[in-house]
Amino acid sequence: MEKQTNTFAQNGNESNQYFRFQVFQGIKELNGKIKKTKSVGMAYLREGQNMFSLRLWTFSWERFFLLPHKSDSSKYLVMTREPNKSPKAKNKYFWNIVGSGTVDSTQGIIELDFDLLSKPIYVNIHPEPSAHTSDLPAPEAFEQAA
Repeated sequence: MEKQTNTFAQNGNESNQYFRFQVFQGIKELNGKIKKTKSVGMAYLREGQNMFSLRLWTFSWERFFLLPHKSDSSKYLVMTREPNKSPKAKNKYFWNIVGSGTVDSTQGIIELDFDLLSKPIYVNIHPEPSAHTSDLPAPEAFEQAA
């Protein structure tokens, strides 16, 4: 994986390297392979973490998160979060499950099925080869993700 360096680490102990992944729509060809038809967003993964931050161009105001399933490493939950405004709250956020994902390692993708979208979208599990510049802005989600 190629690493990106940025200056958004909150303190000297946290890694400030992250990976960027293509998110796209695709069609299944006769041989079963997924052919990319349109780029629809980007996913980010901070080094040392297992939760992806997902930005979709269609829902640019919303941030989604991909969390690996606790007991099955080939499955993911697609989630959103809302701040918990209660001052006595134990958790900083309310998490909402809005879809699921399944890893297809032979094709190098995670297939995401959102509850309210009729078509799946795909996340490439290999980071972008050209995403190694330090000029890329940091995804805001990692500063806030707990």
